[in-house]
Amino acid sequence: MADFPYPGKFTFVDVEIPNLNNDCICAISMIVIDEGEEKLRVTELINPRTFFSANNIKIHHIHRKDVLDSRTLPQFWADYGQYFEEPYIMGAHNAMSDISVINKDLARIHTEIHATKYVDTMDIMDQFYYRGNQGKGDLKLCNIAEHLGIELDHHNPQSDVNACYEIIRYMYNHFEMDLEPFIKNIKKTKFRPKKHTAVPSSRQMKIFLNYVRKQITRKSPSVDISVLKAKKQGDAAYEEGDYEGVIFNYEVAAAKNWQSASVYLRLAEIYDSLNMTFDANRILEKGIRNLKRTNRDWRILKSMAYNLNRKRRKPESQEAEKQKEASSRKKGSKKYPELAGKKADAANDISKTSENNAETITDQSSSAAGGVETGAESQNPDASQPAPARQSKAVKADASKKKRVRRGNISRRTRKPKKPNPAPAASKSESVSQSAAPKAEGSNPSQPASAPTKVQSAELVH
Repeated sequence: MADFPYPGKFTFVDVEIPNLNNDCICAISMIVIDEGEEKLRVTELINPRTFFSANNIKIHHIHRKDVLDSRTLPQFWADYGQYFEEPYIMGAHNAMSDISVINKDLARIHTEIHATKYVDTMDIMDQFYYRGNQGKGDLKLCNIAEHLGIELDHHNPQSDVNACYEIIRYMYNHFEMDLEPFIKNIKKTKFRPKKHTAVPSSRQMKIFLNYVRKQITRKSPSVDISVLKAKKQGDAAYEEGDYEGVIFNYEVAAAKNWQSASVYLRLAEIYDSLNMTFDANRILEKGIRNLKRTNRDWRILKSMAYNLNRKRRKPESQEAEKQKEASSRKKGSKKYPELAGKKADAANDISKTSENNAETITDQSSSAAGGVETGAESQNPDASQPAPARQSKAVKADASKKKRVRRGNISRRTRKPKKPNPAPAASKSESVSQSAAPKAEGSNPSQPASAPTKVQSAELVH
């Protein structure tokens, strides 16, 4: 009997992921079957060029230091990408999960898995073996392998892919299962290429920090370690660049009142690099409370907290704003050079017109001033002296009025003009005397009227 009982070409694959982003791989294992014969077995570590999460490390035991000298996925794909093309059928346990992760990582080099069909051992166990009557956890690969008597080192990619291969062989040898109903089409989805980031997002770390704090408050078994052990594990994670390992172990050490400033300083630095300023201040204040009675290093924590708050409140400088404006203008001129030239021409035209208008206004004002002076000289040719003192007083009064208006923040246009004071009413004697004074014919109206006589004044008294 052949190694694999079904005809055709198959590629069984299993991958491991380094973090919770679920968009890259750190290990891959594959078995290639060609017409019932095993053609190739490959297991290789992949350098994802990104950070590793503590939870993922606990699952597959692959650290960042283990993959630093390994090949990247594009380099691996150059040698083995041909086994993910047509007419190969992909095979895996929960196959679409592995296929989607590989496609997300391949999107960075603008390619994907070109095979169109897959077979899933989870569907085979659900629909053929258990027929929908499985219990909780029965579809996990570790439980299936234990139930069928298949040797398995779970989350070792080489062992996992071998278990998938053996499950299909077991179904044929014991039940002569027909594989055709379980071969399905791969749903094609386009993934946007993402850059590899060595630093996790603040959102992911906030979610993980909430998980850690819940574990600490509930006193779960994972937190039941000594302070010294938590500190050593945190130091090792700090050297490896494992953010989750640093946060988990240092938070446990801080919760148990570790008496050293280095733990609080490192944790605050990591929170600050992840834009988690609130948590950075929180851990510094906790360190100050823990160290204030026994250690003088609490002043270092206080100065760091002061610097964090100062950096947080510091506004942008005017020079930075000017540089932004200048760069935006440059970008606009690069994108639309014709429009920028038109704007410059329009600005030049506006400046020229404003200058011409200013010149005409000055000419008109000088001509008007000259006309007034000639009129004054014609009326009073002997007057060669400057304006009398009354005019200078009026000018001073006008200037003081303007100052009062400015101080009161009231514009002269909106200020209501004052009503003129009414002229003083003339007395009865003066009005009667003016009306009683005879007007001589041919008299000069510019000459003053003659004063009333004694007889007229006596008549007025009666």
